[in-house]
Amino acid sequence: MRDQLRVLKHGLIASWTMYSAFQTWKSWTFMWLSRLLVQACFYALIGRMLGSQEQVDYLLVGNLVAIMAIDATVVILLAVGERQSGTLALMVAAPSTHLTVYLGRGLVNLGSGVAVSTTAFLVLPPLFDVRLPWPGAALVPLMVLVVGLSCYCYGTCVASFVLGFPSARWLALNMSYLVLMTFCGVNVPTSYWPDWLRAVTSVLPMTHGLTAIRAFIAEGPASTVLLNLVLELGVAAAWLAVAAVSFNRMVRRGRRDGTIEFSG
Repeated sequence: MRDQLRVLKHGLIASWTMYSAFQTWKSWTFMWLSRLLVQACFYALIGRMLGSQEQVDYLLVGNLVAIMAIDATVVILLAVGERQSGTLALMVAAPSTHLTVYLGRGLVNLGSGVAVSTTAFLVLPPLFDVRLPWPGAALVPLMVLVVGLSCYCYGTCVASFVLGFPSARWLALNMSYLVLMTFCGVNVPTSYWPDWLRAVTSVLPMTHGLTAIRAFIAEGPASTVLLNLVLELGVAAAWLAVAAVSFNRMVRRGRRDGTIEFSG
């Protein structure tokens, strides 16, 4: 366990070094944060055009959570980038499981996503007359973090499958978070979809976590909120388990046929 934590720590340090070299507080605030805030506003304005405050509430809350998933799934680009840069073989040599190495690569982006979503929850609801249950709403960032962890495990799993196809990394990233935004109750209730598709959405990240956040904001039963948060953590664990199996399989195959350093 000590080796796992040490590798995770150094992976986080390396991730922060790369992130801070690329992103300053000015570029993060005025380019990334503002871009995602505008995206959430766009959907809330659709609710305004429909003339329904209920639609405004639904669309804004859904998209305030969804913008976090964009940052969380960036782990797909970071993980695949290691193979493109030829450092995959070195990372595999770390004294820990392969999954631990990759988990440390995008934790800074996960933190960025939670920060963006939290900022959005502070700034945008008053602009669109969306009522939050203060002071209890201070717990919303913790729920967003649970959803973020689930999306991060999901992104790590997707990355494990895309490692063999580096040129598809951007397609995989965009499809990954767009699937969540489309089917997990962000803009359309999951009840809208047929039964078989609702069964699929129940194993996707964000579905249960967003339900918990909506119930909390509506001051629904605490049991509903807690149950959905537990289900969200269960979904995260399932995606993490699949990612572990997939990464190990990829590494074993790469060692066997000599393609572990493949960077095309």
